[in-house]
Amino acid sequence: MNILFATVAPLKQGPAGPTSELASARYRILIPAQQLARSGHQVQLAVLPPGGWPRQVVEAPCDVLVVSKSFHADNEMLAQSMRARGVRVVVDICDDHFARPEGAHQRALIALADQVVASTPAMADSILRNTGREARVVNDPVEGPRGEPRFEPRFPELRVVWFGHPSNLGGVAEKGEELMRLVASVPVRLSLVTQPSEHLNGFVSQLNAAQPGRLRVEVIPWSAAGTWKALQEADLAWIPSAAAADKAVKSPNRLLESLWAGRMVVADPVPSYMPFADLVPIGAPLDLAVAGILREPEKMRTNIAQAQRRIGRDHSPFACGRAWAEALGDAGRPALKLNLGCGDKILPGYVNVDVVEARAGMRPDVICDLHDLAPFDDGSADEILSVHVVEHFWRWEVRDVLREWVRVLKPGGRMIVECPNLLTACGTFLQNPDQFSREDQNGQRTMWVFYGDPAWKDPLMIHRWGYTPESLKQLLAEVGLADVRQEPAQFKLREPRDMRVVGMKPAGAA
Repeated sequence: MNILFATVAPLKQGPAGPTSELASARYRILIPAQQLARSGHQVQLAVLPPGGWPRQVVEAPCDVLVVSKSFHADNEMLAQSMRARGVRVVVDICDDHFARPEGAHQRALIALADQVVASTPAMADSILRNTGREARVVNDPVEGPRGEPRFEPRFPELRVVWFGHPSNLGGVAEKGEELMRLVASVPVRLSLVTQPSEHLNGFVSQLNAAQPGRLRVEVIPWSAAGTWKALQEADLAWIPSAAAADKAVKSPNRLLESLWAGRMVVADPVPSYMPFADLVPIGAPLDLAVAGILREPEKMRTNIAQAQRRIGRDHSPFACGRAWAEALGDAGRPALKLNLGCGDKILPGYVNVDVVEARAGMRPDVICDLHDLAPFDDGSADEILSVHVVEHFWRWEVRDVLREWVRVLKPGGRMIVECPNLLTACGTFLQNPDQFSREDQNGQRTMWVFYGDPAWKDPLMIHRWGYTPESLKQLLAEVGLADVRQEPAQFKLREPRDMRVVGMKPAGAA
C-alpha cells in the first residue's frame, strides 16, 4: 500500500530519521510509519504547513490517508479531496476533545473516515458515545531502553520520579495528601521531569516548604533521554491522574515506559492501566502502595519482569505495526520472518529482534531476550534467520534456546543459522599461528572466530562456543529440525570463514 500520514504535530529530522518531542506523534505516527515501511509498504509523512496543504500533498499518489493529531480544518478538506479520488481515509483519535471547541473538528473528521482508529478502549467508547461510530483500537508501542527489574531503595530517602506533560501535573496536586503521608514515614526526593515554567516553580516551592528536610522536589527539563535517565536513577515511578473525564482515555505509555525501564510504578486506576493491575499497585494510595512494595521487594522485581514480558508481547513496535496494517486495510498478512539477534543489521522484510535497544543508532522492531521469544506465538513464524548469534550462547544453554526458536516456527517453516566455521578457522590458524593469533584484522578469520571481535568491548559479543558444519547440523537435528543441510553462507565474510546450516520444522510437529 501507498500510505500518507498527515498531521499538524511537529516533526524534525534526527540522526536515525524523523522524530518529535511530542510523545503521541512518535507513538501514533512515526513508529507505526517505520513499521509499515519495514513490512514493505510505501509510507510518506506530511506536516501541515502555514497556508494549507500544497497541491503536491493533495494530489500525491496514495491508497490510504491517515489523519492523526489533527486540530485544523484543512485536514477535513484534505480528507474530502482524497475520498473523491477513491483514497481510503483513516482517522486516528488519541485525545478526547469532544467537550471542547475542537470537538466539532474531531466529529467532522470522523464523519469523513472510512475507518476510525482509537488509542485505547476508553477512547473508542467515547468516540461511539459522541459520534455513533465504531473505532478500532490500536495500542501505543513502548519506547525507551529496557532496564533490569530493580527495587532497591537507597535510604535514607526514597527516590520517586514523575514525568509527563505539564497538563498532567494536576494529578500530583490532587494527590498531595498521599505524598505528605508518605513523607511522614520516609524522606522523599521527588523528581518532576517536565517542561519548566514559572507556574511550576511556584508549585515546587510550595511542596518544598510543606515538609522541610523530608521532602525535596526538583525539576528536570523534559527530554526523552532525560526521562530515561531519571527513571534509571529513581526507586519507583508515580503516575497520579487528575479526576477530569478526558484523562480516562489516556494511553498507558507512561506506565509502559516506567515498567520497561525496570521500575515499579504506583498509578491511579486509568482504564488503560488495568491490564497490569495484577502486577502493579494500581488505585492504592501512594503511602499504602509504597508500604506494600517495601514489604516484598523480591516480589516487586518478579512482577516488573512479568510486566516487561507482557509489554514485549503486546506493545512492541512490531505488534503495533501489524495492528496498524490491519486497520489500514491490509487483510493479508505477509509471511512472518524473524531476524533474531539482528544487532545493527536491520533487514527489510524481516521482523528484526534483539535484546539490545540499539546498535550504531539502529533499533530493532522487537526487543526481547532470545532465550524467551514471548512476543511471538507458537507456530507463528514462517522463517527464522540467525546470523552470527548461536556462537554467543553457552553450550549448556544452546539447546533450550534453539527449542524456544523451534516453538515459534510454523510446521513446514525454515530455520537458517549462519555462524563462523570452526573447522576452517582452525585450518587457517595453523597455516601461520604468529600472524593469525593477532587481535587486529589478521585475526578476523581465526581469533575472532574463536572469541569474537575484541573491538566491541562488550561481554554480549563474546563467543562462547564454536561449531563445525557437522556439529551444527547435529545440534539442529537434536532440537527437532528435519532435512538439515549446509548451504552457502550469504552474510558477513561468507565462505570459507562462515557457514550456513538450514533445517525445516516437520509438518506434523507441534
